[in-house]
Amino acid sequence: MRDMHKKILSIALAATCVISVFALASCGEDNYTETPLTGYESTDSKAESNGGFAVKKDGYVYFINGMEDTSASNEYGEVQKGALMRIAETELASGNYASAETVVPMLFVAQNFSSGIYIYGDYVYYATPTTDKNMQGDVESSWIDFKRAKLDGSETMKSYYFRLENNASAYRFVEEDGVVYCLYEDTDDSGTAQLVSFNTVSKAHTVLVKGAKSSFFYDTKDLTNGDVYYTMAVNKDIDTDYSSTLDYDQLYCVNAAATATVDASKAAYTTSYGKTYDFDEAYLEKKNKEFKDNEDNDGEDAPYDLDDYTTYPYVNLGELVLDGVGRFDEKTEFNFDTTTQPLSVGGYNYTITGYQNGGVYFTRTELPATESATENAKLYYLADATKDAEGWNAIGGNASPVVVANDTTNASATAIFTVKEGVHSYYYIANGALYKQSGNEKLTLVNTGLTEATLLQLSEDGKYLYFYATGTNGKSLSRINAVGTQENYDLAILGVETDEYQERDEYRAQTLSYVDWNDSWYKPEFFGDTVLYSGAQSFGDVSYNYIYAAKFGTTESVKAQNNGYQAVKEYIDEFTDDGDLQNAMTYYFRTGKTTAYDAVKADVYDEDQQAEFTTFVNKFAGDAPEFKLESAYIGFIGAMKTEDTDAIDEAWTALLTPDEEATEEEDDGLETWAIVLIVVGSVLVVAAAVLVPLLVVRAKKKAKAQEAEATVNAYKRKKIDTTDDKSIDVYADEEEAAEETVEEATEEAQAETVEEAQEEAEKDE
Repeated sequence: MRDMHKKILSIALAATCVISVFALASCGEDNYTETPLTGYESTDSKAESNGGFAVKKDGYVYFINGMEDTSASNEYGEVQKGALMRIAETELASGNYASAETVVPMLFVAQNFSSGIYIYGDYVYYATPTTDKNMQGDVESSWIDFKRAKLDGSETMKSYYFRLENNASAYRFVEEDGVVYCLYEDTDDSGTAQLVSFNTVSKAHTVLVKGAKSSFFYDTKDLTNGDVYYTMAVNKDIDTDYSSTLDYDQLYCVNAAATATVDASKAAYTTSYGKTYDFDEAYLEKKNKEFKDNEDNDGEDAPYDLDDYTTYPYVNLGELVLDGVGRFDEKTEFNFDTTTQPLSVGGYNYTITGYQNGGVYFTRTELPATESATENAKLYYLADATKDAEGWNAIGGNASPVVVANDTTNASATAIFTVKEGVHSYYYIANGALYKQSGNEKLTLVNTGLTEATLLQLSEDGKYLYFYATGTNGKSLSRINAVGTQENYDLAILGVETDEYQERDEYRAQTLSYVDWNDSWYKPEFFGDTVLYSGAQSFGDVSYNYIYAAKFGTTESVKAQNNGYQAVKEYIDEFTDDGDLQNAMTYYFRTGKTTAYDAVKADVYDEDQQAEFTTFVNKFAGDAPEFKLESAYIGFIGAMKTEDTDAIDEAWTALLTPDEEATEEEDDGLETWAIVLIVVGSVLVVAAAVLVPLLVVRAKKKAKAQEAEATVNAYKRKKIDTTDDKSIDVYADEEEAAEETVEEATEEAQAETVEEAQEEAEKDE
């Protein structure tokens, strides 16, 4: 692995500067520099809401300016959409969204949307697409560089801490004892999954875990937490040719700051948690010799480097939390304690459900798996503080976890868990209803209508539960008071609407009817009563996914906002028989402008429609106080690219403009000569309709009819033959020429044909 990294590094430095993940920053330590933004003052305060697309620190909210493609240009200074911006907290609260300004004009578009930007001290840490090119001259935008920049915008790294080939890799920045680490997931040269920690001070990468049995579980509520949970298989005789995997496994937790000390003379390493893993040096050397003697090794490194613990048969710098060893299982070097009597006869397998609320949620299967169906169904919780207490025993600790649920039918990873005064509760949706389970007590918060809903989060104070369902283009956003009694929810369901029962609205689900958020990006962020989200509302057929703000204030204010918004929508809906007028009204409601309407009103709208539109506009000027523009409900925050603003304007213009292409096809889509031919052909049909009765009576007049037809054809050739008549303008107005030609052809052809036919008939009589 070491030689491989060196090869990659040397090749990349020579060709493209796209280097191995373990290489140090290779393009210098200089920075892009700008004049510092005004207003920023450095403090020791901690950032709030780290890890999403928006973070608050020292009076400002820093946010990613919309969802941009990874393939977009990432030239420093040219990036607008997807860049990092800030807005003062006071301006956000007051709705002065236009005051936002750019901090870092680079792309913040890593494709793992469970992790975003992190602020520690005076710096923001982030991932951005690589700007280097490969040997073919293409930008390697699928790679991501990990960097930092000053919060006042004065310095941004030109180089990078390190880079990863997969821009969707799981990562997070955490701070331990004043040092910022980046935890990330990767694979080694053999494709084995590993968890790695990068120290931004020492620039060292430390492989924390390799070959874990489970996925890695990070704290989903505190994204600054540097602890990670996972399970590991237990191997017997791992440093022999007869290694085998045992049935039980173990639950571990590792911190980003964990380290290992290697003793190559003993083929051993000791973790910072105090555990030493000692392997058979002779066996490792024997395997190295066999590899080197193999002619098919293609000159690659031997499998074991005694100076490098990451090449050893077992790599795990974590702390053993729970040991699933059974009473009759043979102890191995992976069992830290060999004297404590196991709780289970056959042992346990652990399955992690999640990590939140200061502890790990998990289930465990007692072996053999059919031994205890009741035991296997329970959901447990083990607090970090419990396993970190002095004297913790990983085997005896199996008796310590708290039972959260007797089965996991509803207490699954999609549920939201909470702990208050030692009591565990969880919220879940089942069969279209919303429930809260606390021990044996079950509350029904919403009894129907939530079939497609998904839980989002609890508010910081635990008072409100947020959830969402399918919206117009993205997802809706709803909430309900989550700490009521069953009586509260029952009365709310009854829906009595009197002043005496206004408090019932608090225990009904409230939906912001005007929020439509993009669920293919980061989830909404809450700052006080303001929610920020990536807007999924479309302009024409396109959603541009910039950042918008909405207010989710008191129950009364939300109800008033919804009523006002719906009043406008219902007014527009009254004109369902006039789509053009509805389009104009929608345009004004959403933009507050009349520009696109004014440009086409003379051609599209009659006097009555114009009067209705004017009445509609006047309602927003005070005629109807409840009428407010859409910007009163959702506000655009940030900066929009010129091409996007132009495209949006064009979309509105297209909506209000008649389909000119269809009109042209209807009016003059055919050339003049084609119109003449079609009409003259129609004349022949008319002539035939007149002649047929005569021909039936006088069959012998067939020749005369043919002669009449020849006359018409001759006339047709006369009308369109411009070879000798230079006075005919073949490029004249086609519509006028067509009308004149058709009229003349019709009159003359009908007259000649019918008249001749009648004369011939009279002669025969």
